[in-house]
Amino acid sequence: MGQADLQITKIDGLCELESQVNKEQLILCDDMQNNFLIISFDNVHKLGIAYYDYGTALDFQFSRDGTLLYLGLGKNFLCIDSYENRVLINDKLQSVFYELCCDLNMNYVCVVCELDVYCYYLKKQKWKWGFGDIIVGYNIIDNKKISIICDDESKYMLLLEDGSMTE
Repeated sequence: MGQADLQITKIDGLCELESQVNKEQLILCDDMQNNFLIISFDNVHKLGIAYYDYGTALDFQFSRDGTLLYLGLGKNFLCIDSYENRVLINDKLQSVFYELCCDLNMNYVCVVCELDVYCYYLKKQKWKWGFGDIIVGYNIIDNKKISIICDDESKYMLLLEDGSMTE
């Protein structure tokens, strides 16, 4: 299967968003929203997303086969089946989302936040780690580990498979 053609369109408000997508395709990520998007797959399927924007950019990745869209925004992580236009995961994050980073095979998706890292394997959360200080650096190493550096200069090396600490 190939990757769906993805378009992300910013909308001015919730009323406009509600008028452009079906009620079943509207995702309200937060109690209070200030950012409104329409996600279109192949100009056919549409999802509407309303969330609170904390000033960090959204980030997305497709699975290797293109069937899953991983999307991080605000304090939320979504996994969407791009062919069935269905939300598989809609997780609230403990701190503000920064970026997605993946292994080369696109099997493990790490959701890096201000104070936390979540690791997903395909459609399932494998583990989560919370840190005592702000994350300032991160990198996937050897397709098996993620290196985390915090603002207080503490360093962590975690296995993607189970989140256990390693060297």
